[in-house]
Amino acid sequence: MKERYILLVIGLTISSILTLSGCSNNKTVDDAQINIIRNEATEDVENNNFKVEENNVALENKVENKTSETEYKIENNKSETEYKNIEKIVEAGYESVEEFLDQEAANRAFQGVALVAVGDEIKFAKAYGYADGKRENTLTTRFAIASNTKQFTAAAIMQLVEQNKISLDQTIDKYFPEYKYGSIITVRQLLQMRSGIPDYLNEVEVFMKSEESLNILKDYKDDKYFDKYVEDERWSKDLILKDLNLSELYFQPGEAYDYCNTNYYLLGLIIEQASGLSYEQYINKNLFEPAGMTTSSMKAEESDAKGHGSAESGVIKANPDFTYSAGNIYANVYDMFRWMRAFHKGNIVSNVSYDEMLTPIDGYGYGVFASEGIVRHSGVIDGFNSNTEYDINSDVTIIVMENSDATTQPLDAKYDTSMIRGLITN
Repeated sequence: MKERYILLVIGLTISSILTLSGCSNNKTVDDAQINIIRNEATEDVENNNFKVEENNVALENKVENKTSETEYKIENNKSETEYKNIEKIVEAGYESVEEFLDQEAANRAFQGVALVAVGDEIKFAKAYGYADGKRENTLTTRFAIASNTKQFTAAAIMQLVEQNKISLDQTIDKYFPEYKYGSIITVRQLLQMRSGIPDYLNEVEVFMKSEESLNILKDYKDDKYFDKYVEDERWSKDLILKDLNLSELYFQPGEAYDYCNTNYYLLGLIIEQASGLSYEQYINKNLFEPAGMTTSSMKAEESDAKGHGSAESGVIKANPDFTYSAGNIYANVYDMFRWMRAFHKGNIVSNVSYDEMLTPIDGYGYGVFASEGIVRHSGVIDGFNSNTEYDINSDVTIIVMENSDATTQPLDAKYDTSMIRGLITN
């Protein structure tokens, strides 16, 4: 907890703690709750991805003076330019969220953007701080979403399962015949983080065994910011697979849960083999387009927010072949909201696939954490911190996306999300 905000959240502390505790329990999502929200979503969408009647949409250039009757809704058939003039959205009853984030930003503990929505309607959205040293963050600034990419990867796998191109219980030697443990690990175990494979991204000393990889790491061992190795252009999919073939398992597949980026790296390669498309092409065509995600991609652009790993590191820009299907998507907050509405309303995968994705073992489903009706995921990579959360019971979406620079304190999107949740539920 950040002690300097005790005065701001007094009276909310108990409820926030209870909410946080509920999110950490390893309980499965109630199927009845999922079906209730699924039915409501089906009635709302009426075969059109959250398109709303034009007479219900009012987008003003200056939201400071907007009336309480104005509704802000994201439509997947609108261009991003139609939202560029919106500085912020603060509906009545959400002033406390703005006050909290204003204080966080004033203390350099928040830099980025936050959004809160009920159903399709945005209740709060505001950007803070700087995308880089000169440009301010806006509501259309793109951020690296890091491990929030995993929900896209899992959804793509389930689409291919629905097409009978992938079987969840197929062992992965079908896709990686040279991998010595491929015959005892299934696609499902990769999705559930139960493969036993070490993490190539967070445990490089354990995973990297090849001479090529060790030479890359050696080049950074004396750097003040060792993690700059993520930028190295020598990383490739073939090299990651070479290290996979040299690595040992932590445990017998299926016996335990261990969050591991390697699982989702391999799932991206499986998507490519099963679909005949590159991972990027598949996600663009089958997830971004149906969700109406108009600016999202896997290519960093100069207009994106920049992130610093530390004061010494400067801007960090990871090699996309290194982050890949475990964490390489760039998106703005509107596109992430589009994604969450499309995914949770049934426009991406079938009801059966959705329910399966949200049925956790040890708290983790397929690409999402799920507990007591809350579906969430965080994303942390050098310079960026994000968190997405959807409450099935209340139909509330919270999205927090942050970028750090040399002046910010350590950022914590999960903390900020939990505080926002407490403020809007009390």
